[in-house]
Amino acid sequence: MSRPSLRSLTQLARRPSVMLTVGIGLAGLSGSAFLALINASFPKGAGSSDVLALSSLNFLLATICTGMMAGSEQEMARAVSRSIALGEDPAPVERRQYRHARWLIVGTLLATAALSPLLVGSLKHWVLVLELLVGLVGGLALYPIRGTLTGRRDYPVFSSTLVIEGLTRLIPAVVILALGVASVWLYGLVFALGGPAVACIYGLYAPRWRHRRRAARGVLPDPVPVPELAEAASTTAVNETADDGARADGQLWILTAATLANQLLFNAVPLLVAAKYGGDHGPLADKASAVAAAVGLTRLGILMMVQLQAPLLPKLTEAAAHRRFAEVRRLTGVLSLLAGAVGLAGSLGCWLLGPWVLTTIMRAHHSLPGAYLAVLALGTAFVMVGFILQAALVAMDRHVIVLIAWAAGAAVTVPVFLLGEGLLRTTALAGVIGPFVAMLVMAADAWLRTRGGNREESTDGAVVADSAPALQ
Repeated sequence: MSRPSLRSLTQLARRPSVMLTVGIGLAGLSGSAFLALINASFPKGAGSSDVLALSSLNFLLATICTGMMAGSEQEMARAVSRSIALGEDPAPVERRQYRHARWLIVGTLLATAALSPLLVGSLKHWVLVLELLVGLVGGLALYPIRGTLTGRRDYPVFSSTLVIEGLTRLIPAVVILALGVASVWLYGLVFALGGPAVACIYGLYAPRWRHRRRAARGVLPDPVPVPELAEAASTTAVNETADDGARADGQLWILTAATLANQLLFNAVPLLVAAKYGGDHGPLADKASAVAAAVGLTRLGILMMVQLQAPLLPKLTEAAAHRRFAEVRRLTGVLSLLAGAVGLAGSLGCWLLGPWVLTTIMRAHHSLPGAYLAVLALGTAFVMVGFILQAALVAMDRHVIVLIAWAAGAAVTVPVFLLGEGLLRTTALAGVIGPFVAMLVMAADAWLRTRGGNREESTDGAVVADSAPALQ
């Protein structure tokens, strides 16, 4: 058997599926790797409070950026892919979504600055509050850019932004660790500033650079790739258009609220732990910092699924736009089963290998039992399935159900933590009950919505049966 050549390996690495896999993997690993690096940099006892503070920066950036802008990313991807599926120019949709994104970014920065006296209770250092604001600028702006790329199915550039974001965060942090500099503000700066800002610049300008190179070679693609079903869509689609401004505005705000609710749901545990135990210096602080590291370890699947939602939307949206609900149900079912299987395998792996990974690789300041890590990972499995269901519901314009589901999960999670006794018991229960409730609500609505096969939707939103047979 001949060995693969360098050229064949390069071609393989450039395939969209391979690039997307690598990018999603790096995006998921960068946060947990950052936690491992700070655990290794700061000593147990006195250094555990600094670990909790930097962990809070990590989780706050993820909560605020994803919570406020992932809805904008998904709505951008849905609206752009729908316009392309219907044979329309997506540029007006993109301009409207970018206009909304600018207001969301400005409003989020002002709100975060106004809440900074409260945030310093979790971050412990005012410099980390300032670095949080700096990191939010690039982190918030990156989401609508990725939404445009996925809506146009420009997966190579989309994947490259994930790779760039992960590497530009990890490489400087590794250098700081190698130099032996245990600096809170320096770690916070490289994590908050590096990745998102560089990825934003690349995501904005890479398509333009590629267009210029192709123009110089005399090879220009069609400005709007129109699927073959566009002509059929023009006769079967509802009379309302994808560019209905008022409807799109409402969907964006609902999806933003839903995404903020899901971020509060699965980041509530580390944030509440940091707020409650961040002032301690001793064994309890060591255990609390280990819980934050455990959440980072067991939530790897969630971080990857967050990035996978937007690439899923174009295919689901195209099927929903043409009322192929049987296809939506089939694809959603297969992906949900796959996500659930991966989540259960991850839970088993956390039970068997989690304690060793936590103490040896992530350098946690306290050991935790495998059963505890397995329960946290089970909650991750529920959230992973929930993300698949969310993508299907968003494609079918079921934004309100998504909001209700995640809000219900968050409403269950916080009281379980606040009213329970024992750090490990309350965090384990809070980490699994809320995600299960959210997944159950979305699964019920997705099943009811798609059980009739192919259907048409009237202009007032009511669903009626279609005479065409369901796709098998």
